[in-house]
Amino acid sequence: MFLAMIGFASYILNEIFLGASFQAYFACFISICFLFSPILIFSVFRNWLKTKFSTIAFWPIWIICFIIYPIIIFSFNISISDFPVPINRELNGKFNSAFSEFVGMLLLVTEVAILSNDYIIEKLRSSNWFKKTSLEKGILNSLFLLAILLAVTNITTHAVNPEPYQISDSFLTNYIFSTVYLTIQFSLLFLTYYFFYYANHYFLIPKLLKQRGVIYYGFGVAVIILLFYPILGFLISWMPIAQAAGEHPTIFQNVNQIMNYGGVPFIVMFLSVPIILINQWFQQNAEISNLEKEKSETELNFLKQQINPHFFFNTLNNLYALSITKDEQTPEVILQLSELMRYVIYKGKEESVKLKEEIKYIEDYIQLQQIRLHKKLDFKFEKNISNHELRIPPLLFIVLVENAFKHGIEPSEKDCFLHLKLTSDEHDLVFICKNSLEEKPVGEKGIGLNNLKRRLELRFPNQHNLEKEETKNTFETTLKISL
Repeated sequence: MFLAMIGFASYILNEIFLGASFQAYFACFISICFLFSPILIFSVFRNWLKTKFSTIAFWPIWIICFIIYPIIIFSFNISISDFPVPINRELNGKFNSAFSEFVGMLLLVTEVAILSNDYIIEKLRSSNWFKKTSLEKGILNSLFLLAILLAVTNITTHAVNPEPYQISDSFLTNYIFSTVYLTIQFSLLFLTYYFFYYANHYFLIPKLLKQRGVIYYGFGVAVIILLFYPILGFLISWMPIAQAAGEHPTIFQNVNQIMNYGGVPFIVMFLSVPIILINQWFQQNAEISNLEKEKSETELNFLKQQINPHFFFNTLNNLYALSITKDEQTPEVILQLSELMRYVIYKGKEESVKLKEEIKYIEDYIQLQQIRLHKKLDFKFEKNISNHELRIPPLLFIVLVENAFKHGIEPSEKDCFLHLKLTSDEHDLVFICKNSLEEKPVGEKGIGLNNLKRRLELRFPNQHNLEKEETKNTFETTLKISL
């Protein structure tokens, strides 16, 4: 947008002062880009600045580029002619400080337009009425606003004879009455042509063009125009604005005169075809996206529900083993188990949890396992985290830890180890689970790891990597997620 404005300014300077030469045009274009380079640099890195700087720091940079820097240029009467560059030979001194002020104001207006557009788009996207407004409602609202504009314009410019609309001695009363009266007439006129759009949208395109082809559609357009346009045109010709205009296309004496203006509804129907097709294409894509999203959410909820009983059965087995041996730590285990189950039941339903909550859950789970197993376990948990408040899906890492206990630590008759490493920054999240391996897993693999893979595919498509590395005595799993 800024380059377009610079091109426009270069065109004006070239046409008025520089003899309309290509060399002068490009010389002016390069000169303006050089003189207002801070604005162009800011526009290129706008999004990057918003992410790297806070709002308090962002706006002073904006003020420096768009306000302070141009004021410095204008105050010292600086122009591109003051710089010893070869392109000044083409400008012949025409690019003076006054023209620099014109370009600066033009770029500032462009920036205000960009900010206003972003604000309006954001408000429209967040407003319910805009989301619920269909193409037909938008067209009808636009036609009604256009009818009001034409009515006010005709009254203000006296394009319409005001005498038929004088109902009292009050100017305001006559003005309001004539505006409303003309608005109704213009609206009826527009509704006539809207009829052909409506027939094209809901009958000709879906019933003929899509199902029968172009030949049937062409004959359908001809039938609609030949059948309905004479009737509607004849009715409109009785409206006061049509009779007063004298040359309005609805002033007919016979059918031939009517059909002389049949090109108007044809143009309406012809131009509406791409608009209708594009609108239908967007609606179909939106419906497909919603269906895919609903399907993914349903499947994801189902997988999360499967995780809960999986963990539930494992922990009940733990408690059962302690109760048989009448271990003194049984009450403590029951308390810890209740805390773990509370996390699974309540936090597991949420879409995301804080990273520090997930870490505490893993540590509590490992502590519970150590009490139950009564084994010497070399446990290490290395954490290198830049943001503990980072939001992640719940119960994401526990599957890997459970597998480490089930297939590596529980069956081990020797010293065993479990080394965890969690690294997190602004871009990536990496979890490494490395454990000793007594024997290769046998029997069913269970639902835990398969569910984890499917959850990752749904939540982080093309943004994750799950790798396994197995040796004779160790098993290592690395999960990397791009945030």
